[in-house]
Amino acid sequence: MKKIILITIIAFIFPLKSYAGVIENKYQTKMEKSSWEFSGNIFHCEISHQVDGFGDFMLTATPGDELFISLTADWLSLRDHASEIIIESSSWQQQNNAAFAQSELNWQGHTAKTSRNSAAFLEALEQGLTWQVNIDPGKNIKYKVNSSPVSTRAIVREFRLCKQNLLPKPFSYVRRVDMQFNSNSTHLSPEYEQDLIAIARYIAADDNVTEVLIDGHADASGDHFVNLQLSKERAYEVQARLIELGVPNTMIQVRHHGTRNPIASNNSAQGRELNRRVMVRLVKTNNLTALKTQKASR
Repeated sequence: MKKIILITIIAFIFPLKSYAGVIENKYQTKMEKSSWEFSGNIFHCEISHQVDGFGDFMLTATPGDELFISLTADWLSLRDHASEIIIESSSWQQQNNAAFAQSELNWQGHTAKTSRNSAAFLEALEQGLTWQVNIDPGKNIKYKVNSSPVSTRAIVREFRLCKQNLLPKPFSYVRRVDMQFNSNSTHLSPEYEQDLIAIARYIAADDNVTEVLIDGHADASGDHFVNLQLSKERAYEVQARLIELGVPNTMIQVRHHGTRNPIASNNSAQGRELNRRVMVRLVKTNNLTALKTQKASR
């Protein structure tokens, strides 16, 4: 009698289906043990859900990027493989079996991810719908991994609020920004206003940014000394706007180079346009320290 009971329990935890010689394993956390976790700050927002026996679902938002859905497996590893992910009614909702939306997760090792249609999956989570991933690695074995959407509404609300407060751009963007100027002009184009705001907000958020380098440049047309003055005034124009946006003047180092250090040929109009620029660079203490600071603030 004890052996029969043991077999029954194992079958419930790892339910198996077999059809046409194919074995399908289904993974889903029991409702009473199911939970979704939220973590986030202005650098990163994430909700995660552990699936017993398989791994973790995650939905991630970062500055200036799309939402990403990912499924990380504890033991399965696939390369250049795609798996379908769909939204379905939960078993207790008694709706039809048609998928509400779908996408495709792309595997690289233990993690599969996608950004396509990710907003629909966030909406589904708020409505208490199920995420289901169908994995077919071959060898007559299939895996079906389901989320358990219990008490998700509050988690989704936290995630949305976090996403609203993310920085406009990540460090990979604001670490170096080039701003072009019209010929013989020191006027900063309004098109760069959002970049300057993103730079200022990032500096205010990350204590590891220790210095802001502003370098002014000019093209080679016209008088050498006039171009040197133009490059200086362009650099100071950018500095002034960053100070207005709250960047401490003590952090800023301004340099001007005139026609030195061109990044394109001055023999064409396009090249000269690229050379009429101010380059803004952010200097950090080191990336490891920055990462520790961001994690500690979660």
